[in-house]
Amino acid sequence: MSVTSYTPESTILKFFDYEGAACVVPQSLGVTVGSKKIAYAGTPFPANTAACLGYLLHDVDVTEGAAPGTYIYEGIIDASKINSEVTIAAAAKAATPKVTFYGTAYAGA
Repeated sequence: MSVTSYTPESTILKFFDYEGAACVVPQSLGVTVGSKKIAYAGTPFPANTAACLGYLLHDVDVTEGAAPGTYIYEGIIDASKINSEVTIAAAAKAATPKVTFYGTAYAGA
């Protein structure tokens, strides 16, 4: 018997209203977690520089190589939901003026 869930997936968003785009997440954005390589939600995409287009909406498993994902380029991110291993450079924040970080500072700040 299959089970269907109608509850929204957990994300880093503070409010669900956001603008995003599909992307291919390179393996280089991931960090090793046990035997897997994960690009955490909130990771600047495609780079943690002034070239940043947005931030990953969900964790993406890049163990086997580049994988599909979604990045947020406009919306409000709950800073307390970002994994402590994620750091966001000031240049990345400056490059994404339509993204607001709400709440307490995350450990990676």
